[in-house]
Amino acid sequence: MMLSRIAESLYWLGRQLERAENVARMVHVDYHASIESGALVGHVPRTWDALIAATGAGDSFVKAQAEDPGRSPADFLVLARDNPNSIRSIVGRARELARTLRPHISREVWEEINTLHLSLNRRTSVSEYELYDLCGSIKRSIETVFGLYDNTVLFDEGREWFRCGLFIERTDMTSRILDTKYHLLLPTALEVGGPLDRYQWGAILRSASAWEAFRKGGRGEISGTRVASMLLFSSDFPRSARFCVRALLRHFGNATELTPPPQRVGPQRLITILDLDLAAMDIRRAMAIGLHEYLDTLQSRLIEIDRALANDIFRALPESV
Repeated sequence: MMLSRIAESLYWLGRQLERAENVARMVHVDYHASIESGALVGHVPRTWDALIAATGAGDSFVKAQAEDPGRSPADFLVLARDNPNSIRSIVGRARELARTLRPHISREVWEEINTLHLSLNRRTSVSEYELYDLCGSIKRSIETVFGLYDNTVLFDEGREWFRCGLFIERTDMTSRILDTKYHLLLPTALEVGGPLDRYQWGAILRSASAWEAFRKGGRGEISGTRVASMLLFSSDFPRSARFCVRALLRHFGNATELTPPPQRVGPQRLITILDLDLAAMDIRRAMAIGLHEYLDTLQSRLIEIDRALANDIFRALPESV
């Protein structure tokens, strides 16, 4: 049975890498969205503001702009050292975790993470012309790490915790992407169904790497209802909330086969109920509740699961077992 400290570090390594990859993909997409949607109606700042809000860095960016009014949103999201949610900061935390986990990961995985960390640390700024290629390179590097992990690391308990972190983070980021679009990007009902609305929902699909899957799935014209339905309730798209929670439940079960029931049951119950609720829900009922309210509740439940994992498993005291 693995030490809880190692299990928690592998869990957070999966979360940090998935978070960095998600932010890189969103910046990659929003670089074009800020140009194309801005050319349509002059909404350039709103696209970047929504992305900053999705990463949870809204307050930090306001403070940074107060100190430096010329601060670029792209630079703040990619390279800022004073933004704990920038790609550089996230990759830095992943690298520190990987360094402490050297006996539990392969040399190839460590070298890829370390190379990415060093390449970002060498940069002092990123120009508008470099942004697209840089984020594409970051995405490919992290996707390489995921591939190397599955092909060079033992399929043991540690790998299951790594995957638990990856899937809970992916669920959270998918809900944040949707919530940002629904709550921030389109404040007026007059724009719903218009060219900007369709373009922004298309950008959401690209941010979740879901554009081709949406088209090939024969889901019809792009609309908020169809996009939200796919990203929340699809059982066969690997970035939908339903798919990710089902995968989280599977990997958690594998990771805790030898864990005493008093530790395992609490988190397992929360994950199982969320899985059942997602399977029983559809987009019409979610819209009736209010999509923002539904997504907010989903994020709160993911936080509750994360807290249960920390308290009941990773930091459980011997006398509580």
